[in-house]
Amino acid sequence: MKIPAKPKRWLKPFFILKKAEQRGIIVLSLLILILFLFKQLLPFLIAKDKFDDPEFIAEVALFLKQQRQIHDSIRIVELQNRGELDRELAVKKLHPFPVDPNLATKEDWLMMGLTNKQARTILNYLSKGGRFRKKKDLAKIYCISENEYEILKPYLILPSEENKKTAPIPAQTEKATYLPIELNSADSTELVEKLRVKSWLAKRIIKYRELLGGFYQPSQLFEVYGFDSNEVRKRLSQITVDTNSLRKLDINAASFKQLVRHPYISYELTKYIVNTLRQKGRFSSTEMLMESDLITDRQFAKMRPYLTIN
Repeated sequence: MKIPAKPKRWLKPFFILKKAEQRGIIVLSLLILILFLFKQLLPFLIAKDKFDDPEFIAEVALFLKQQRQIHDSIRIVELQNRGELDRELAVKKLHPFPVDPNLATKEDWLMMGLTNKQARTILNYLSKGGRFRKKKDLAKIYCISENEYEILKPYLILPSEENKKTAPIPAQTEKATYLPIELNSADSTELVEKLRVKSWLAKRIIKYRELLGGFYQPSQLFEVYGFDSNEVRKRLSQITVDTNSLRKLDINAASFKQLVRHPYISYELTKYIVNTLRQKGRFSSTEMLMESDLITDRQFAKMRPYLTIN
């Protein structure tokens, strides 16, 4: 077979080389070809490990869920700080309890679900000589939305308004109904006799007290399932709590079971505490929990009285 003229011109320099040089070029060309083919076929020759670690997959799913929650919570806080929270979000965010807005602390506002900015704005208003003389005054705080105000309104206690409502009623009538009681030391019999509650509700109060490690303020009775909020409010003036008897959790020493059993500590936060102890050895302060992004300021304010570092 006759070689065409053009390819012949390309091959002519090859044929004028020595035999050893020709063999070297052929071998080098074959090596290049083999390496090229090997590179192309390599992904098909290596078996891919099937990754099916359920614990890792669960952690990734939890991480993604937490990121979504963080994004949502940031968006809600931004809306709340601008006084633009709608009714649905306000219902989910707020957890009100009876309070005098002129005496409430920052911690009280945070526990009810307000943001740091909202709490600071209210306290700044009071520190400059402002005063809430009627409930509607709270709605005038620029970062409190109308929806939030409507939810908080029934729980705002202003002595001047309360006196007007109760003027026709003798002052001692309600106080005579409920006797003074210290909540952390009372047994079920005292709760029934002094707070006038049913025996099943008294047992439920004691059970919840045991889960918490004791009450640190009377308003925690709002959290007892089955206890009507209006009934709690009637009894608050007769209730005291001895915070010296609180049973605290040392987060550097408490077991997984002890932590997750507490009503204020979630399963995710318990996992974070245990994993951090494994990795870092210990917590230097309870405030380090805020680094986890698993709890809000309000949630931390609620659980802080039950946490300690020894």
